[in-house]
Amino acid sequence: MENQLENLTFYVVKNKEGKFLRSKGYNGYGECWVTELKKAKVWTKLGSANAQVTWWASTYPEYGIPDVIPLHTTMGEPLNQDDRVRKAIIRKELRKLENDIWDLKRRYDNANRELERHKSEYARKRFNEAKKDLETNENKIIELKNKLKKK
Repeated sequence: MENQLENLTFYVVKNKEGKFLRSKGYNGYGECWVTELKKAKVWTKLGSANAQVTWWASTYPEYGIPDVIPLHTTMGEPLNQDDRVRKAIIRKELRKLENDIWDLKRRYDNANRELERHKSEYARKRFNEAKKDLETNENKIIELKNKLKKK
């Protein structure tokens, strides 16, 4: 299996004008043929590229038969994703906490108003819980922002 991955072959279709076939998808728009190889449709199987050549040659015979160009590559070194993924997870968690903070502040304000009005033990308990939740959330946000700044 590892030997198969060392040398890979991909295929692109090139017309007689030197332009490459671009995949447009269902109801796509734009040019079918592009000059830049990086915008070209790349096939992993020769049969799929051959099918495109046959279709273009039979549908538009006045332009000639396009060529199939093989691209030979070798397996590269894997890209290290550790830092990128770690930061993405932190940002996702940070967004969630920042979205939750509005609700926590509203809950804190409501509990504070209720405590001022009623001065009951139940109101004090709700106020303390809301205050604790809000402070915990704010501390987590600060902690995550510091983690992002460090690395």
